[in-house]
Amino acid sequence: MKKMRPGRLTTAALSLATCAAAPVLAQDGTGLRGNLSFSTGLEVSDNPSLSSPADGNTLTSVTDLGFSLSSETRVDQFRFTLGASIQGEDGGSTTSADALDLQSSSASLAYTREGINSRLALSGRYDEAELDSEVFGFFVDGVFDPDALILEGGTRKRKRLSADFSTGLDAPFGVDLSFSTTTNNFVDTADLVDSDTTRVSATARFSISPAMTARLTSTYARSDEDDFLETSRRNQSIGAGLTTATNDGLEVSADITLDSTETLNGAVVASDDDGVGLSLGISKDRPDGGIALLLSSRIDESGRRTTARVSRDYDLPAGALSLSLGVVDQEDQDLELTTSVGYTREAAGGTLTANLVQSPTTDNGLAFLNTSLGVGFSAPINSISSWSANFSYGSAEELGAPGGDSRTSAAIRYSRDLSEDWGLNAGLRHTRISEEGADSRASSTLFVNVGRDFSFGF
Repeated sequence: MKKMRPGRLTTAALSLATCAAAPVLAQDGTGLRGNLSFSTGLEVSDNPSLSSPADGNTLTSVTDLGFSLSSETRVDQFRFTLGASIQGEDGGSTTSADALDLQSSSASLAYTREGINSRLALSGRYDEAELDSEVFGFFVDGVFDPDALILEGGTRKRKRLSADFSTGLDAPFGVDLSFSTTTNNFVDTADLVDSDTTRVSATARFSISPAMTARLTSTYARSDEDDFLETSRRNQSIGAGLTTATNDGLEVSADITLDSTETLNGAVVASDDDGVGLSLGISKDRPDGGIALLLSSRIDESGRRTTARVSRDYDLPAGALSLSLGVVDQEDQDLELTTSVGYTREAAGGTLTANLVQSPTTDNGLAFLNTSLGVGFSAPINSISSWSANFSYGSAEELGAPGGDSRTSAAIRYSRDLSEDWGLNAGLRHTRISEEGADSRASSTLFVNVGRDFSFGF
């Protein structure tokens, strides 16, 4: 658990913000906007670190800090953010530096530029969070995060850089280039190991006719793990594809690839595999939405995985509904059904959102089926107050193996405007985690906080 003095945290955050903003502030007429957010309050929890046995009732002060700079012009967009969550035991009444815990921190930078016939996107992000925190999220940038199901203490530090460039967007010939690298470092964890992952992809597009486009594709991905065997995994593919559309809204896309994968323990080849990959997608627009069919058979370090999925989207008068049903055939495993449901409804009485996603993934050479479920509802009480409730569930199960790990969270919140600038939040949060071969752990927390946002321009 990382401890630090509040003065150091504030100084570091403001210094970083100033350094990042300085070159941008020098540009007049950029429409640069800034925002500072602050909230502080108290929490009473019966097991704040989700440990076994439980911690017992604990009073904790929680302070959340946020800072952002953003700019948007006709051709480019820029955004820089900083965030931190600090906890102090016993309500923060002690002045000892050891009573302050940096629960999570983050920094991100994103830049996008749109040209006449090209697009450039650059981004970088750093996150640091305690794995046993009851508020550790299920998603990172909208993608399900299996690390959220890790049921041990310690801290994860994640760095991610990405760059995407496309040219010839409206031309007969174009190129798409993509690069990303992710580094995960774990501190004070028993089973998790540091890793570095790099992915590069390139696509060349050829317009054969206004309704038909051909492409050549190439991808390369490498993951290195700092484990006892010095494991390294490499996946690469080259392929060709074709997309065509008809006048009645039917679109057909097909790709064929040569896939290869290799796993090394140091300099020793532990396993390798290669083969032909195929994918076929068919979609059609309808007056009330759309319908799509996807077939795919590809090879990675977990073997050949064949999937089939049919989906249907509906545009509703007060929202939207999407449904999907599929099947996964993992090499040497039984068939697995997958489902996906998304629903949104907005009305004067409140907003309801619900989603269920099941998707196969590969981690450390093993195939998993990830499941995530989320339900949320928010509604106004009067002109100055509202309430909301949400429920989330996530699980990761190895295909062909019994059981798995899961994490469940539920919360109810009351919000009220205290003034034009300040707001009050209060509620109850419950989190439960289950691990194969271990006891379940749970935590219930009552919380109350006040906060506000400060917006300004240049």
